[in-house]
Amino acid sequence: MLLWLKGLISLLAAVIALSVLVDSDWEVQHRVDIDASPDIVWQLLIDLPGYAQWNRYSPSVEGNLAVGEVVWVEAHLDNEVRRVQNYVLSIEPQRELCWGSADWYGFLANGIRCRWLSKTAGGGTELIHHEVMQGPLAWLIEYLYRPRIERGLALVDNSLATQAEKIAAQSRP
Repeated sequence: MLLWLKGLISLLAAVIALSVLVDSDWEVQHRVDIDASPDIVWQLLIDLPGYAQWNRYSPSVEGNLAVGEVVWVEAHLDNEVRRVQNYVLSIEPQRELCWGSADWYGFLANGIRCRWLSKTAGGGTELIHHEVMQGPLAWLIEYLYRPRIERGLALVDNSLATQAEKIAAQSRP
């Protein structure tokens, strides 16, 4: 029993040392061009109850989209579902929506997720979806979740593009 405890303490010490010594911040990004106006894309992004109709990565997002307010995001990381608490960090209509981790472990690993919209020359929207993971245990989140987060960003962005383009097509003469 004592040997097991010493091994556990050694393992914890190694993890703490690695976490302090290694810069483990990392980023992921996904970009998509959408054949719909930034207004249409923006309306979909801020209609949290409507996420269930189009968002296959986070079909349930609840809360108040105002800076400093909390939003709860149900993230489908392949076969694992996580409910994550976030604070809204910034909102610029038709341009930017960012929120960041608000869970209790945020001092160990936290993410900031931003969606940036810009109007393309053809009147569509360029969407850049960017996430930064930071903190002493960000490396662990990268090890456990990065591929699933990358797939999730692509899934939500492509789902958003499909829905926005469908709405845009219905509104054209």
